Amino acid sequence: MARRLTAFFLCLLFLIAGVSGRRHWTVTDGLPTGEIRQIVELPNGQMLVNCEGVFCLSNGQSFDALTFDQSRAFPLPQYANSYGQLWQGDSLLWLRDLYRIYLFDARQRTFLPDIGSRLSDSLLNRIISDASDTPSPTKEQLQMMDSIQVQDVTVATTDRQGGLWIGTRTNGIVYLPPKRMMPQLHTGSDTLIGLARGASLRNGQTTFVVPLPDGRILRCDSLCHLSYYLPDKQQRKSLTDKLPALRAHRFLVGACPLDEQWVAVYTQNGIFMLDTQKDTLASFPHVEEMERFSSKYNCMLKEADGRLWIGTQNGLFCLTPNSASTGKKGDYSCERVHGLSNNCIRSLVLDAHGHVWAGTSYGVSRITPTIVNLGVDDGFPAVAMMDRAALLLPNGRLVFVAGGGLAVSFLPEEMIGNEKPQPVVITNIIVNGEPTQFLPSSLSHTQKYITFQFSMLNYATPSHDSYRYRIRGLEEEWNVSGDGSGQVKAIYKALPPGDYVFEVQAASASGEWGPVTEQPFTISPPWWLTWWAKLLYVLLGLAVLIGLVGIYLKRRKAKMDRENEQRVNRLFELREEARHQFAESVNIAPDKISINSEEEKLVGQMLKAIEAHMDDHQFNADLLARDVAMSRASLYKKLQAMLGITPTDFIRNVRLKRAAQLLVDTQLSIVDISERVGFATPRNFSTQFKKMFGVTPSEYRDPNKILQE
Repeated sequence: MARRLTAFFLCLLFLIAGVSGRRHWTVTDGLPTGEIRQIVELPNGQMLVNCEGVFCLSNGQSFDALTFDQSRAFPLPQYANSYGQLWQGDSLLWLRDLYRIYLFDARQRTFLPDIGSRLSDSLLNRIISDASDTPSPTKEQLQMMDSIQVQDVTVATTDRQGGLWIGTRTNGIVYLPPKRMMPQLHTGSDTLIGLARGASLRNGQTTFVVPLPDGRILRCDSLCHLSYYLPDKQQRKSLTDKLPALRAHRFLVGACPLDEQWVAVYTQNGIFMLDTQKDTLASFPHVEEMERFSSKYNCMLKEADGRLWIGTQNGLFCLTPNSASTGKKGDYSCERVHGLSNNCIRSLVLDAHGHVWAGTSYGVSRITPTIVNLGVDDGFPAVAMMDRAALLLPNGRLVFVAGGGLAVSFLPEEMIGNEKPQPVVITNIIVNGEPTQFLPSSLSHTQKYITFQFSMLNYATPSHDSYRYRIRGLEEEWNVSGDGSGQVKAIYKALPPGDYVFEVQAASASGEWGPVTEQPFTISPPWWLTWWAKLLYVLLGLAVLIGLVGIYLKRRKAKMDRENEQRVNRLFELREEARHQFAESVNIAPDKISINSEEEKLVGQMLKAIEAHMDDHQFNADLLARDVAMSRASLYKKLQAMLGITPTDFIRNVRLKRAAQLLVDTQLSIVDISERVGFATPRNFSTQFKKMFGVTPSEYRDPNKILQE
């Protein structure tokens, strides 16, 4: 009895799902009021709704209010008895209620205020006349509305998909999607239910039976004992007795051969690999990653290309082989599948085209080539599918058992059409919490929190659509989204200044991506980051740099001046010391009367030349200049700079200093000494000697004479 009641209840759910896709929009969905007077489809697929003079636009999921100053509407010359609408071209929509005329720009999605200047007599007459009245429901539409018992109908219109929009007087909008194929219901003793349940080979004694490539059969009984069965010998070989580690798993759910050697065994508390050739166990790859979500494994499927699909209590995982060798740890890359209406995966099956399908705890989902969730809108009950109870029939139909003696079967191509994807419409943009239909050409640097709301406006089967979006110039990869609600939000926080293009496109159930919708926008930098501010920074930087360089050069020059002054002073000191040495000392040392190596070399050359002609009284400045390879003028300037004397003075002083040495060191007569140092007469010698030393040669030789005198 309980089984029959359950079946009846689920049948009722299916009957309710017979009007799958039906929606009822009220003020809780964004309608300004429940009084619907006009519904007009715009060229982009949005529905413009008039609620007693207050307007809103559909966004794929709900409705967004349109702001308009009622005082800017054009008053009718006389009251009308009905509502009217009239297209002028493909962008301007004239609307009439009982008292006013409105002009709506469908491209800009805004009301225009300059209505009076656009009205001509002929156009005004058309708007006022019955020719512009909102169309009344057709006979077929009325029959449809009677069948679903919709009351107080004010307006009805069919959208581009064939869906029927029904406006009511007080209770919002009822939407009926276009007719399409629904899954077939199977109840009671239908053989398909038993066949699909038997696909998992579960019964009172056997949990699963898996044929192996070598002809053996891997069997698990209801007591969780794992064993091989050899059909040719009709023998059973226990693995549980041989491998005590198997007892760590509470319940063995199923097994999936990976290759000729390895079999994956999944349980309610883990998954492992069995080496069917060596009878050993090994860990399964990516266990840690999967068991972050759940360690209860419900089903597993291997595709011909080696991909593994693993359904758990909390997520579907796809393991893709990274090399030709599969079944070994580390040979797979693991990805958790997102976008399913429910993450409790009950069953997995391939359809006739090789696409992967999953039965979940809330409907059925096609996984490849794109994810399409089938639920109540598609005729599926909002109940859980049964574990591992899914089957592909020879005629191409898929069967999923829902439990309680019920199942659904369907042809995948009838449930998921091949309709072309439509362009995505950006229905709303929110900047710093403020909604706007269109972005201005440039945003300030403070307007950096932007949310884009968009939809393909698929009212019939929004759960079949998927979306991807990105900001070109900021993101390289696409962000994939779509929860089946019909609308998606892309939220960006703290965008830096720059030029951007928001890109979005949608894919229908066929998996084909539609055209890209673009929304360019610019976030202006703050004034301190503008180009002219940066130029100013550069100029200021250059000015500072020039100033610093100037200060550096000035300081360097001052330092060099001080160093030069010190060097000059030192040169003067050295020069004075050299002149003093030359004047006071009898011995002439070149290094003592010169301040550099060049002067020292010159002094040495001059002394050598004079020594060579010491007794030659005709040796003069010209001959000295010749011997040192200089002109007389150059030699004159050089000696003036060095010692402040002329070449002639230098020759005479050298002769006299040598005479002084001879007077002290020898007993030669003064006459002989005079001749040896190159003086023509002794008298001249004595005169020059006394000028230089202050005493006569004889007094210089014998200082006692001076004391006696």
